Amino acid sequence: MQKKNKGFTLVEMVITVSIFAILLGILVPSLNSIIGFRVQRATNSIASGLDKTKIEASNRLVGEMKLEKRSNGYYISYILDRGKVNGNENIKWNEDEKKIAPAKTLISYKVENNDDEIPLEEGKSIIITYNRETGGFLPLQNQDETYWNDLDVSGILEKGFTGGDYCSQIIISGGGRKRIINLFKDTGKYEIQAG
Repeated sequence: MQKKNKGFTLVEMVITVSIFAILLGILVPSLNSIIGFRVQRATNSIASGLDKTKIEASNRLVGEMKLEKRSNGYYISYILDRGKVNGNENIKWNEDEKKIAPAKTLISYKVENNDDEIPLEEGKSIIITYNRETGGFLPLQNQDETYWNDLDVSGILEKGFTGGDYCSQIIISGGGRKRIINLFKDTGKYEIQAG
């Protein structure tokens, strides 16, 4: 009686590994393009948010865009001051909140006169404000909601925002792709470039 060998032959193993390698070679670039698509989508969302904020700033007392990182990703929302209603400030916090990227994407920023990238960490945010009079950007603002509840907006509009650093770049990267949004503080314009 002959024994039947229940293992794989060398030829079967080589063919199996070859097929696996080919499939992996096809899959990896596809995954990178999906992650790269997320980088482009996040960049477009931030650019769209900047445009919306500039329009809101010209129509309201204050219009700001808040970019924040949470445990499950990055979010954009808006802070709008519609002036006083019945003697009270009518500040809308986290208006039109929208998720723009998963947590695996990396979003960081640079401030004027500093070449260090500052990663946007979980629980942190940057708030970008337009100067209603000049159309340019104002310095990065306080991230605390209680700050805005106690804020004398009319006084700030008369005296202007003071102190703080100007955001010069927002950097979005992931999956081998990188996009940089350059912010021009005097004009309030931006440009997007590949990194």
